[in-house]
Amino acid sequence: MPAAWCEGGVKPPHSKVPSALGFSERKTMTKSPSEPAPDLLFVYGTLRRGFRLHHHLKRLGARFVATGKVHAELFDLGEFPGARQSTKPRNTVKGELYRLCKVENSLRVLDQIEGFSPQSPERGMFQRGTAEVTLPNGERRLAWIYWYRWHSSRSCVLRLF
Repeated sequence: MPAAWCEGGVKPPHSKVPSALGFSERKTMTKSPSEPAPDLLFVYGTLRRGFRLHHHLKRLGARFVATGKVHAELFDLGEFPGARQSTKPRNTVKGELYRLCKVENSLRVLDQIEGFSPQSPERGMFQRGTAEVTLPNGERRLAWIYWYRWHSSRSCVLRLF
């Protein structure tokens, strides 16, 4: 996993794909200073610029807005990362904020890429929810995000320094 996914830029040398994942229900953030912007998407992994799935955002016509960070823990899942919400202020994950065109269509395509089904959300590794994104100027925005849903004591959390 590229070290650029974690704020500290350090990847533990023992990072492995978890061999046994357990299910843990994730709730989306409901408390926020403003209403969600349904056309914003926060990405922190392979959909970012320079990574292998970014071409999907280009194809969908998504426009880069800014870099940002969310309160979360980042898990090393091997080929891609997974972020889970955190209430600890020091736990942040950097990423990119995009404005989606044709939001409903874009979310359908992104749901397929992320393996999320709104009809069966309990089946996927990721769940679409919202997150408060803090921009470099301190402004906060609500955006769609794909949260990692599973948890295992064997999952490797990337520690942020």
